[in-house]
Amino acid sequence: MRVQIAITDLTRMQGGRVCVAGYDRNGKCYRPVLPPPGISESSLFDNNNKPIIYPFAVVEYGFLFPNPQPPHTEDFGYDTNSVKYIADVKNRNSLLNMSLYKNVEEIFEQPIHDDWGFYVMDKCGSRSIGTIIPKKIVKINYEKDEESKWDYRLFFYDRNVRFFRLKITDLTWHYFCDSLREENKEPIQIAQQLTQLLQKRTVYLRIGLARGWNEYPDRCYLQVNAIHTFPDYLEGKTFADFKPS
Repeated sequence: MRVQIAITDLTRMQGGRVCVAGYDRNGKCYRPVLPPPGISESSLFDNNNKPIIYPFAVVEYGFLFPNPQPPHTEDFGYDTNSVKYIADVKNRNSLLNMSLYKNVEEIFEQPIHDDWGFYVMDKCGSRSIGTIIPKKIVKINYEKDEESKWDYRLFFYDRNVRFFRLKITDLTWHYFCDSLREENKEPIQIAQQLTQLLQKRTVYLRIGLARGWNEYPDRCYLQVNAIHTFPDYLEGKTFADFKPS
């Protein structure tokens, strides 16, 4: 089954792997998936090292079978030899609006727990990802975590005036932030710059769910899979323009 999807999400994972998601012209969400170790970041490029899979690119996949695991109902296995870049999306607003919800809880259609982070229960719900326009961007946190890895967090209120503090897993955002660090700016300066950047733009947040992990296998924690702004904070560039050499 060959399907063209407009990419909305490029999520950074561990070990040089990524997660991809997008929508067909009818508004159906697809998340292409592969057996372990999963999708490598190198597969986002063609043989000439040109990016072919990135947000707002239309990409054709040869999907083989659905592999729904609620709430991750969008998973589809695919043929790695079938991937083909088609074009760029012409109307980005329309693409994001087809998956737009009023608030975060409406996306997942199940209670969001916040006793230790923000999460929903595994094996429940009809979807694992959607779009919101936040009511207010409070701030960006950009600092090292307990393992001395750079950590990116977004503090915001949704349209239901509920507060969230979520980890940002957007691959493009990570590379963009790191490029600012190369300008000899301190992390606190970068965080302030990014906060002001988002507060001055119309922001679309792609809110998704992580998979359960060893300590909490029954929980799917909320995360920011992608940040899209109007005007575009990337000024038409892609993650590849900020990727370290």
